[in-house]
Amino acid sequence: MRELDYYAVLGVEPGADASAIRAAYRRAARQHHPDRGGSADAFHRVQEAWEVLGSEESRQDYDRRRGGAAESAPSPEPTEEGAGFTYTRSGAARTSGRAGSRSRERRRPRRAAQPDQPPVYVPPLESPEPLSLALTSQRVHGHFAPHGLFGRSKTARRHQRTVEILEKHVLSALPAARLFNDVRLTVPPAAKSSRRRAKSPTVDHVLLCGQTLVLVSALEVPAAAASWDGRALRAAGRVVPLPNLAAAATQLRISLAQRLTSAHQTSFSLETDYQHLLLAADGDVFHPVVEAQGAGRHGPVPLAAGRAIGHLVNVLSDSPQAHVVDRRVMAALRE
Repeated sequence: MRELDYYAVLGVEPGADASAIRAAYRRAARQHHPDRGGSADAFHRVQEAWEVLGSEESRQDYDRRRGGAAESAPSPEPTEEGAGFTYTRSGAARTSGRAGSRSRERRRPRRAAQPDQPPVYVPPLESPEPLSLALTSQRVHGHFAPHGLFGRSKTARRHQRTVEILEKHVLSALPAARLFNDVRLTVPPAAKSSRRRAKSPTVDHVLLCGQTLVLVSALEVPAAAASWDGRALRAAGRVVPLPNLAAAATQLRISLAQRLTSAHQTSFSLETDYQHLLLAADGDVFHPVVEAQGAGRHGPVPLAAGRAIGHLVNVLSDSPQAHVVDRRVMAALRE
């Protein structure tokens, strides 16, 4: 069976540079995403092309298989209307607030920043505070406490698999994005003992871009198909419990805003969103296939990893600060 021409799938020349390929992938993913009326098969081909061309090593292997990459000048990065994805969740307004105030409102149309442009650091890197240069440059922060006495537990494998997916498909698409793992939602100022701190609620993963945060939970589903009625996820004849990420997003936003305002004596306009990411036992990133019924009224639909990553990139890039690395928010999250 002849291998797909992955350059043709993304619509780029074989000599295109990495930024042009990344921009073409994002444009093609937006065009063919099933939630935007595209074909699941076409979207799968786009993801497959990115799996190969998005990594320098795998791209070189692919070029050798196809007889060598054509020598041509690097293609200029295609411009995109709105300078990025424009995906927003229907029926699930993001939460936003200034200095910890609580409100729910739909995002007004606005001109997004170029998420592919070089990151801008706030405060500038010349300042040693509030985060060192080494930690500012680090893309993934935090680790999970070990589970089980022998080897890696099922929970640890799920965490590791999720981190790898987010790092490869989300962080690679957004230079300013950062990933934080096992994040406490609140840490009371008086809680100095490790025993009390251990009782603080946590969320598995938090993606940060500018002052936009997306909370992510990952769950393994024991079936290739599932149903979602807006309140419960069902697979293999049973209900799969989901953490309350909506409440967690509000809690984290308020806690962070209070800490940041107190530390820097200025208001912060933090925005939060969330996504349940589903992993299948068979390893297929497009399983389980979720049949949603009336889910729009009760928050975003849980999605297989292959579909969720496009949503995550869209949400993070739909911001005028998509190119900003806010070192103040990073430092607060690391606490």
